[in-house]
Amino acid sequence: MSTKTSSDPATTSAPPAAAIPFELTATNASTVPGAQYFSVFPPALKNPQPKSQTLTALVSDATNQGDTATLTWNGGSGALALFALAEGASPAAAERTPVALGDTVAVALVDGAFTVTATAGGPANAIEVTFAPGVPAGGQIGLVVGPAPILVPIPAGLSSLTLEPDLSPTVTVVFGTAFQFPQPDESDVSKPATITFEQDETASASAPASAQIKVGLDNQIVEVD
Repeated sequence: MSTKTSSDPATTSAPPAAAIPFELTATNASTVPGAQYFSVFPPALKNPQPKSQTLTALVSDATNQGDTATLTWNGGSGALALFALAEGASPAAAERTPVALGDTVAVALVDGAFTVTATAGGPANAIEVTFAPGVPAGGQIGLVVGPAPILVPIPAGLSSLTLEPDLSPTVTVVFGTAFQFPQPDESDVSKPATITFEQDETASASAPASAQIKVGLDNQIVEVD
């Protein structure tokens, strides 16, 4: 199923705040032979309803020993976007609708395609998602937070969802096999590391929040000053 976006000019959500660019520099200095990847996961939603959520990841290009990869994305409240997925569909090709904190987002199915309409008037610091009759069970809602979407099941009874993103300047990174959707059983990845980004307060608002990490000989991820 495809996704269409729509809006009512009289009730559309307010323009979102400016997005914050993020830049992660990741160096592979491990002892693991062959191509390895850095997978970057967003912070989990604070209060998804229902509680089930699946974090997906932004994945680096392949790195060999001594290689450095740079990953970039937009984050903060100005980069939030939402989409709907049919059961079994991949989020990679989903059409994304910009949303803002305080929005109510209506999801419907029209002529076999999802429509996503964002309007103001939702809960503060969160996004409320409502569903029209006929939306198929088994699908998912995706909320893009920072580097990658977070997926939440569409409730069987089509009750509304309240999604509160965590917009702290942190991500979780693992090193090894690249994250794939749906996530396979993985055993050859490092322990997850929480990475915090900093933005130069003297730079312009468009300057990226940045962080540097390195995987050492012990295959542990460490943040580099």
